[in-house]
Amino acid sequence: MTVACDGIEALQQLDGNVFDLVITDVEMPRMDGFGLTEQIRATPRICNLAVLMLTSCGSDSDRQRGMDAGADGYIVKDAFDEHGLIEAVDRLLGARL
Repeated sequence: MTVACDGIEALQQLDGNVFDLVITDVEMPRMDGFGLTEQIRATPRICNLAVLMLTSCGSDSDRQRGMDAGADGYIVKDAFDEHGLIEAVDRLLGARL
């Protein structure tokens, strides 16, 4: 597991390293999760990387913006439970095997 403090640091971590999944918040300094997801989708080497948003931004417009940015899943922290997260991760990683 690798941790980044914001979207810019996450992109730096993704450069030259291999990951199976990115779990990102929407609200981060310097580059938010929407921007991070858009950058991942625009980068050929990592464009197929699974991206799961786990955030407190629960409006329909936030969820739609996340999906439009290219997120593979969107979990609102208010509805978060460990089982749901594990199921989402299994679904995303299994879809890529």
